[in-house]
Amino acid sequence: MGLPMAENLIKSGNKLTVYNRTKSKTEPLAKLGAEVCEYAAEAVSKNEVIISMLTDYPAFEDALLSNSKLNLNDKTIIQMSTIAPDESKELQTRLNELGAGYLEAPVLGSIPQVKERTLFVLVGGSKEKFEKFKPIFDQLGDKVYFVGEVGSASSIKLALNQLISTMTAAFSMSHAYLKNANADTEIFMEILRGSALYSPTFDKKLENMDKRDFSNPNFPLKHLLKDVNLMLSEFEKEGVNVSPLKGVQHAIEKGIELGFADDDYSAIYNGINLK
Repeated sequence: MGLPMAENLIKSGNKLTVYNRTKSKTEPLAKLGAEVCEYAAEAVSKNEVIISMLTDYPAFEDALLSNSKLNLNDKTIIQMSTIAPDESKELQTRLNELGAGYLEAPVLGSIPQVKERTLFVLVGGSKEKFEKFKPIFDQLGDKVYFVGEVGSASSIKLALNQLISTMTAAFSMSHAYLKNANADTEIFMEILRGSALYSPTFDKKLENMDKRDFSNPNFPLKHLLKDVNLMLSEFEKEGVNVSPLKGVQHAIEKGIELGFADDDYSAIYNGINLK
């Protein structure tokens, strides 16, 4: 996600300094004119605004907070990954103590939406900072929402991702059952598309499931498991019965066990259809 987002920022006329823990991943950005740094501290020192798109909270800690000499005074950190609300609040506290401002800005969408600049961007934090940096968000997505204090955007993002995981699992179950029963999936889809049960994501993942080909991931299965684990913890904390989501977690774990960790998240199908 971070690569095409950075490409969009460069193409919009921004001067970018980039850092990735795997330096080879920055090569396409260097070709577009980005300055590549060897260390996160170097990238931070050269910029007022730092945007992070990392796997999880520990990855952010490792990249930006493990270096005690890192000067974050008067910097603004825009954190765009899916993390827990409490983790986001903790980041705000720690960064504020180091003199930095903080906005959380998780996004709904994957690589195709990044390239089309049609991401939903959910921003939590200071309204003043949101207004100041909204032009950046407008270069990444066409639907930008200020949702309130830090933690609010993270909560909404988890609620949205819960639908992604459970809806994909539910569709996988129906598709797998019909395939294994030699029933007509085309008639099933025709009926489904005309009903209130339909979601466009079903058609987006249909070919993957028909061919059982989940390569070229927009979002890998292992990252969906990370998000589901966050959901289970956060939803239970708020008194929500997570029994349906535990079944999804089990199916994802089965898919990863079968070797599909780095495939598209729709590979949950392989953790459900065991024939």
